[in-house]
Amino acid sequence: MKKWAVCLLSGVLLAACTPKAVISPTYDFSHMNRIGIMAFSNTWADLNGVENLFAKYLIRNGFKVVERAQLESILSEHHISVSGYLAPQTTREIGRILGVDVLLIGEVSSYSPARTELAMTASRRSQSRPIVRQDVMRMPDGTYVGYQRNLGTQVSNSVDVRPTEYTINAKVAVIAKLVDVETAEIIWIGSDSTESALALDAADAIARKLVKSFTKQLAKQEKSL
Repeated sequence: MKKWAVCLLSGVLLAACTPKAVISPTYDFSHMNRIGIMAFSNTWADLNGVENLFAKYLIRNGFKVVERAQLESILSEHHISVSGYLAPQTTREIGRILGVDVLLIGEVSSYSPARTELAMTASRRSQSRPIVRQDVMRMPDGTYVGYQRNLGTQVSNSVDVRPTEYTINAKVAVIAKLVDVETAEIIWIGSDSTESALALDAADAIARKLVKSFTKQLAKQEKSL
């Protein structure tokens, strides 16, 4: 089976096989020891905490992570706002206070909640019955005997229309990027979209795939040096 066909059939959950991601070919990732995770921009309550899913997979892949709650608490104490554009002086200050080398920043770029819809479905039914006729046969002794003569089969068709309820999965799209705290340079950026019955399950799949993609790209880049 062709690769694209395997991709298409492999999942109820996944809408795309691989995320789109780009890694900086010139950045020295050997200096990346600790990652600070910022709260993702998100306007949907169903997807609160998406950044925690990225923290889970980063830790699972061996990265040292300063998670969002701790980061935000420290930044609040130092009266540092991180909403909107992060200027180089802001990222440097965050790096100095938290001892992180890069920041993971992201956003939920689109979201369509799961929904249930009603559709009318039609099914055809065929029914057949024999066609018979009563007849009389004269026997050799002169008596008459009644019997049924088969004249064929009558087929009748009907259409049965019924309401059918079906569910459309939630669709989620996420963009994530790693930013160097010294220069505010984007050193990696990835995006992905997928669908699942639950919004957070879709977001979890995206986080897993993006972190996996970054890990593979990083390993490939380090191998080429």
